[in-house]
Amino acid sequence: MSIIINEDKNEVRRYLLGQLGEADQERLELRLLTDPSFIEEFDTIVDEIADQYAGDEFKGEERKRIEQHFLRSAERQQKVQFARELMERAASERSVDRVAVAPTPGFLESVRAFWRSQSPSLRVATAMAAIVIFVGLAVLTRPVFFGISGPDALVALNIHSSDRASGSERESVKLEPGTGRLRIELKLPDQTPQAQNHRVELLDGQQRSRNLPIEERSPQSLIVAIPAKEITPGSYIIHLYSVNPDGSEQRVRGRYVFNVL
Repeated sequence: MSIIINEDKNEVRRYLLGQLGEADQERLELRLLTDPSFIEEFDTIVDEIADQYAGDEFKGEERKRIEQHFLRSAERQQKVQFARELMERAASERSVDRVAVAPTPGFLESVRAFWRSQSPSLRVATAMAAIVIFVGLAVLTRPVFFGISGPDALVALNIHSSDRASGSERESVKLEPGTGRLRIELKLPDQTPQAQNHRVELLDGQQRSRNLPIEERSPQSLIVAIPAKEITPGSYIIHLYSVNPDGSEQRVRGRYVFNVL
């Protein structure tokens, strides 16, 4: 289990405020995909920023960055709204209370204090259980992956930005015994030229890269393939490059992210 340190906290806050470079963003996102305890601490920092923003603790440029980057997520906007409602309710109750009493912790603070009071092993077990439940619900509520009868499995991916909480979701695919290949459909962004050639680069959790052959092309998508025996359970990122007639390349903005179970 990893323990987030002050340097990590500063890096997470810079990530949430859009202040990290692309390489540092990818490294942090890969850690979020593979380290449950880091995810827990990441979400704690998200809650802290939401509480501080709801309490008008940010000013000037820092407040502007939060509104431009942190609050792009609908989930974070809801956190801020919920925190404000709790603060307003507490202020209203204090204003009608004629007896001076010590303020009681808010709901978010109480939940956070309870969570931190638990043993590290219980917190890790709870986080892992939550991940299992989330993946199970995702499979039941919408088709995060679909298979093709025969030796191949197919997963369809949309390109998304590097901001973890912008609303994009990571797709998951389970390779059943006997699967020959994993075929990946990459849906092209609207601004990509239809006649453009491309190169597809796959990165695993250790940031090892390899090129994937393009098997099919259409104006809307590309299909690449990788033998099932050459891919192991874990998290993966795909970068797409436009190849110009002179052989030069330009990376398409965004990335495709998926998990192999």
